[in-house]
Amino acid sequence: MIGRVLGKGAFGKVNLCVHKLSEQLVAVKSLHKQYLESEDNNSKLQNEISLLKMLMHKNVMRLYETFPNDHYLLIVLELCSGGDLLGYVRKRRKLTEPIAKLIFKQILDGLSYCHSKGIVHRDIKLDNILLNSQGDIKVIFTFYHRSATSV
Repeated sequence: MIGRVLGKGAFGKVNLCVHKLSEQLVAVKSLHKQYLESEDNNSKLQNEISLLKMLMHKNVMRLYETFPNDHYLLIVLELCSGGDLLGYVRKRRKLTEPIAKLIFKQILDGLSYCHSKGIVHRDIKLDNILLNSQGDIKVIFTFYHRSATSV
């Protein structure tokens, strides 16, 4: 079941959905197939998806599955309902040292795990760091540009 729009990007949008098999809330990113008409874009995206499917770490957003429909490539992702780190920091105006340390450690743990798998994130910024409903940090990959590479 498709729910409300969680965000919009240059090549698609992200909706709140219910995963049919698990009945869990997930985020589904819809990428316009016209973006994938270029062999280069399609190749980069398929490479990125195959890299990200193998990542399983508490501080990296999970990619569960992908499938196409007539107009979009649908990417089923772990739901991070706590928003992005930019909004979190703006809302609080400043962070206490213990909170900042906890957040920074989780970011480093997620990135260190990616590096241990030979994956480099090339677009680290507050918008690409989300929080789940428990307040845990999740590093995300955006899919509209080459944000993950194998080293």
